[in-house]
Amino acid sequence: MASRSKSSTKGMALCPACSTERIADAFVDGVCNFCYEAGRSVPKPPEEPAPKKPAPRKNQKREVVAPAEPAPAILAQVAEEPYQPPAFDQAAAKASPEAEMASRVLSRRRLLDFVRRFRPKYQAGWVHEDVCRRLERFMRAVENGEEPRLLLMMPPRAGKSEIGSRHFAPWVLGHHPDWEIIAASHTTSLSMSFSRYIRDLLRDSAYKSVFPNTTLDPQSQSTENWNLTGGGGYLAAGVGSAITGRGAHILILDDLVKDIEAADSQIQREATWEWYISTAHSRLAPGGGVLGIMTWWHEDDWAGRIQQVMKKAADDDEGLGGEVFEIVRYPAINEKGDEYILPDDTIVEIPAGIDVPEGAVRTRVKGTALHPARYTTMAMLRKKANYIAAGMKRMWDALYQQNPMPDEGVYFTKDMFRFYVHTPDLTGRNIYQAWDFAITEKTSSDWIVGTTFMQDEYDNLYLLDVLRFRSDDGLEIVEAMIDYHVQWGSQIVGVEDGQIWKALASQFNRRCQERELYPAIETLQPLTDKRVRAAPMKGRMQQGKIYFPNRAPWFDEYQKELLRFPNGKHDDQVDSSAWVVRLTLMHSAPRAREPQKMKSWKDDLKKLLAGKGGSHMAA
Repeated sequence: MASRSKSSTKGMALCPACSTERIADAFVDGVCNFCYEAGRSVPKPPEEPAPKKPAPRKNQKREVVAPAEPAPAILAQVAEEPYQPPAFDQAAAKASPEAEMASRVLSRRRLLDFVRRFRPKYQAGWVHEDVCRRLERFMRAVENGEEPRLLLMMPPRAGKSEIGSRHFAPWVLGHHPDWEIIAASHTTSLSMSFSRYIRDLLRDSAYKSVFPNTTLDPQSQSTENWNLTGGGGYLAAGVGSAITGRGAHILILDDLVKDIEAADSQIQREATWEWYISTAHSRLAPGGGVLGIMTWWHEDDWAGRIQQVMKKAADDDEGLGGEVFEIVRYPAINEKGDEYILPDDTIVEIPAGIDVPEGAVRTRVKGTALHPARYTTMAMLRKKANYIAAGMKRMWDALYQQNPMPDEGVYFTKDMFRFYVHTPDLTGRNIYQAWDFAITEKTSSDWIVGTTFMQDEYDNLYLLDVLRFRSDDGLEIVEAMIDYHVQWGSQIVGVEDGQIWKALASQFNRRCQERELYPAIETLQPLTDKRVRAAPMKGRMQQGKIYFPNRAPWFDEYQKELLRFPNGKHDDQVDSSAWVVRLTLMHSAPRAREPQKMKSWKDDLKKLLAGKGGSHMAA
């Protein structure tokens, strides 16, 4: 039972490893679940300093201690992934020869039995049976030259790497010792830890009793790259590393994205995708398969981009199509409804009141943990509460629910939106515009966005319009900016003080002189962190101070981008809107207009008397 520290807050405890208050029920082995998953433990009490040795007397020889040899860097990296060798139960095999013979036959036929043979304590549930069934079908598809594509997305510590990265490859090579397999992860060290396990497994006599024809080549048994006497082999690689001299009947990709920081980096996302297309994918043998096992961190990471490519191929008017992945998502908790496997083998959550298709098989009722035998539903709910309490709901949605873009939003949520129907009177109000330019010129996917907001006397903001287009023509961009200013009569136009504006500024000023238009331009200092940049806008929305036209034809795309931020592929509209909010913080709201005084008969009488210069009784 986890020990709990004293806290002034009911139900909370201070984690001794990170010195942060967490929900006490979520502690494991004396530390919070965050530290437990990171491998941290309760810190040991500081040792008492050793007594100082007396200074050496004159002419006394000093004791010389040889310095410890530093460990090689690669060993330090491999140490990050704990290594657990195969654990075949020799005693049980000797105690029951009949059971051992049955285990050999079953291990040859079924992947899950193969896993249990070398992991006797492995707790398997319906999800592991489902994963193994899909992997067995995947191998048969490669045998038939069907070029299968499979993407499995599961929470951490759910057993996906145990099956897919440690045992699937040796099981496949047992059936096909002439096949080549390439396995890649976010770092070479992680891939090498899997390779080391598989190589040791093939050396085990318990493996040879199942697959006697699969033997390591005695001349090629390095951890990174080893061969089989049958002509096949295994290569461990990391994202970005070169892959030469090896083909792949099966390409296994296990967690190409290391963490949320890597997922948020556009540079790393582009590098991962380019490496996959130009290096890894090019090594596939005819009919070869691609197996992805990972967390879906971001709309535009590898898992997200695969789904984008599939959607784009499906919408291709020419009918050329593209690679079609079987995508299977296993959320930690099914929050929308009961979960079913449909006859076409897809997994869906069906809310109450919706008819269940004939032939569907229910896997779990609504609100149930993925594998309660390992992590109970209450344990997962406490974990979720911890993430939310720490302001990390985005981490929960991506890491555990495999849904980095939940419908209710991540940074901006649906309940923050306020709407208006009729365009408010713009007379005497402040009109602001701001522009977000394409970040790079090498990609045509970046948008140039201008947004127009109105600020009233109560400091409420109204989004009036969004202009969104793609262009690499500086003159076209400048003309669009000037035309947009004229269209709405903006008092101030904000632009980011970056390289793109510096390149456009001279053209913009020249065209303004030629058209005799002089909009007030304010340059805004860029902020590296987009979430910090968007924070004032989020605060205004939480206060109910920003209104949106939900009937505008462009609003659905606008709202979708805000709800997906910062996990979405695009954030140009978010950036442009955030610039406007920053502009409003630097200027005062317009003065309230004095209400018109209601006229009365007394006013008319005064005018009458003033005009005649006397009383109404005068002759």
